Amino acid sequence: MDNLLGKILEGRYEIIDELGGGGMARVYRGQDRLLHRNVTIKILREQYASDKDFLTRFQREAQAVASLSHPNVVSIYDVGQEEGLHYLIMEYVEGRSLKDLIAERAPLPPLEAIDIALQICDALEHAHENGVIHRDIKPHNILITRNGRVKVTDFGIAQAVNEATMSYSGTMVGSVHYLAPEQARGGVTGAPADIYSFGIVLYEMLTGGLPFHGDTPVAVAIKHIQENPRPLREITPGVPPALERIVMRTLEKDPERRYPTAAALRSDLLAVKNALAEDTFATQVLPAVGVPDPPPGPAAPRRRPRVWAWVIMILLLLGLAAAGLWAGFRYYLLVGETAVPPVTGLTEGQALDRLAAAGLRGQVGSREYNAQLPAGQVIAQDPAAGDRVRRGRLVTLTISQGTRLVTVPSVIGSPERDARLQLENAGFRVAADSLKAYHPSIPAGSVVEQTPPGNSKQPEGTEVRLIVSKGPEPQLIPAPPLIGKTLAEAQQLLKAAKLQQGTLTYQRSDAQFPGVVIDQDPRPNTSVLQGSAINLTVSQGPGPAQKQVDVTVPPAPDDKDHEVRIVVTDAKGTSEVLKKKQGKGQQIIATVTYFGNGKLQIFRDGNLIYVRDLT
Repeated sequence: MDNLLGKILEGRYEIIDELGGGGMARVYRGQDRLLHRNVTIKILREQYASDKDFLTRFQREAQAVASLSHPNVVSIYDVGQEEGLHYLIMEYVEGRSLKDLIAERAPLPPLEAIDIALQICDALEHAHENGVIHRDIKPHNILITRNGRVKVTDFGIAQAVNEATMSYSGTMVGSVHYLAPEQARGGVTGAPADIYSFGIVLYEMLTGGLPFHGDTPVAVAIKHIQENPRPLREITPGVPPALERIVMRTLEKDPERRYPTAAALRSDLLAVKNALAEDTFATQVLPAVGVPDPPPGPAAPRRRPRVWAWVIMILLLLGLAAAGLWAGFRYYLLVGETAVPPVTGLTEGQALDRLAAAGLRGQVGSREYNAQLPAGQVIAQDPAAGDRVRRGRLVTLTISQGTRLVTVPSVIGSPERDARLQLENAGFRVAADSLKAYHPSIPAGSVVEQTPPGNSKQPEGTEVRLIVSKGPEPQLIPAPPLIGKTLAEAQQLLKAAKLQQGTLTYQRSDAQFPGVVIDQDPRPNTSVLQGSAINLTVSQGPGPAQKQVDVTVPPAPDDKDHEVRIVVTDAKGTSEVLKKKQGKGQQIIATVTYFGNGKLQIFRDGNLIYVRDLT
């Protein structure tokens, strides 16, 4: 990464000078030659740029952060690679880091610390609502512009580092002094981890130091898990108790005991700020007027003031009052009035700048979900546009949070009716017409696919489209042989083969008894598609005529006893019509009844000794 100064990435981003860097990347100031603006260029170090898994996560995170658009978040303009260099193009911020400010002036006055904290809350709230977790909140990643605007940077990059860099050194990666307990344990981290790290930043702003120290990173991490921080007021007595309680709540070991959202934390900080502002106004006193007090001397006997002293004192007080009235009247005349400019529909930053240009002070009063205006735009203002007010007046803004993001229920595998109810109850619209598709395992009528996917965050009211299963895709199979089966037997065979019964025709038959299938279409073993129909022709009778034949079984050639069996196969099937013991020299004579044509067989001790066709 040497000698990159002057290099132009993608024919557009020129590297001007180096700003610094951390363990993951080097940071440069650059010039966007297309848009003629300064940019920050962050280039990954070689050990990360050669790790494909890391790069995949890094690019995914960069894309997620690029979707953020908020005045308190450093914007990502572009992500790319060239000649083995993987880089991010980011907004260039002129100013300094909060770490520098803390090192120079901490502990900060409570009101100043709260003003910074409120802007950090705004950035975190916007990111969390868009599914982006920072995972490395620290003063080094918080920039302050020359006009006091806070900009949070390096969103999402910490996640890629934490997942990908353990193999390089086997040690814990990240800013251990700002690490949440669940991060130190290696557990799942989410928005509560950002709240905890933000609490460390608040602690550092108000005390000038960190709550936990140790000889090694592991020792500090253990303290995050096991020890409680020293109360702020023991270090900085001037910290208001309410503000101390807020900070200590952000530093709870159990994530569920912290603030549930950055918005909830912001609300409490704003309440403390308003209370402090009112207290400051209420306790203001006039400064001493005149010459310094004379040096103390020996106590003199108490004397009653002379009349002329009383006159001078009254005149002095009247003079002071008149001077105060004149100063106020003069201020009233000099400040003058102005019309409140319209700022609804502008972004928060644009609105604040327009109000400042008109000599007014802008302040965000609340943030609300709004389906018509994108996140960060002004929904309403108070006073209204066009109202005549004194310069310096506070104008309260209501800022859009965009459409409320709701988790889409996962309905794959649910019956279509249940899926529709579940999605509608969650605040989504379901497309009226569902597509149908075959599926090998999901039964017909149940959902096989949904768009947007389940468990994703989507704006409330988004339309969800469903694809519903038609069951397994039909296969070509041979038609089962049904001729000679009873109608009930044929129907069972059709069902087992996933075939339908088609037309049913009854026809006179002398060959088959009533209720027996005498023909089928398609014919047996013909290839047919599962789900198709087989037409059946069923006998109405009368069926084959009954006939008789006389059978003689001669004696056996030996002097032993034997078992004789006579078996007949005819229109009714195969049946044993005689089973008898044959003694020595005995002849057996029997009359056999049969239907239609068939076959007669005689067995002696299981051995076939005679066969005859029956007609």
